[in-house]
Amino acid sequence: MKHNAKILSTTLLAITLATGQAMGAILSGVALDPQGMPVSGILITVRDSAGKILGQTTTGKKGEYEIDNLGKGTLDLSLNPGSAGVQGGSGVLDLTGGCQMVNWQVSNSGRAVASQGGPCPDHRAGLSAAEWAAIGALGIGAGVGIGFGVSSATSSSNSNSSGLSSTPPPVSSSF
Repeated sequence: MKHNAKILSTTLLAITLATGQAMGAILSGVALDPQGMPVSGILITVRDSAGKILGQTTTGKKGEYEIDNLGKGTLDLSLNPGSAGVQGGSGVLDLTGGCQMVNWQVSNSGRAVASQGGPCPDHRAGLSAAEWAAIGALGIGAGVGIGFGVSSATSSSNSNSSGLSSTPPPVSSSF
């Protein structure tokens, strides 16, 4: 019985962590030169107000970047050009939604300038109804499996020739 309770609590913890990660805010955007051409190899860093690094990434071939699992609130952004041949820059963002675009205009003659591009295509920030249903089904399935194991271990008088309980366990959908 203790083993089954341990399995249930581990399953619920895994579901909680998975949904928590899926619900973190996302910062994305692109770095472009004055001619509108993408600039790759630029380091984008996000810090909280205390200076702790919350995430960082390097722009890709199309100048694109994405940093996920961020908390909402005031974030300090910085652009470090590395060897991209442009100047660095910084900005402040009040991240309130699940996903925000911040695009960078970069050049070799002046500091990089950040501009908010509006909400980004929120392909990962929020869970769809189907994803929530799958998580619920996983939780219910785990509960049924544990309940079935407890039922078959405690009621051997109702066993058929296979050793399994002939009466199904009750299903509880509240966790």
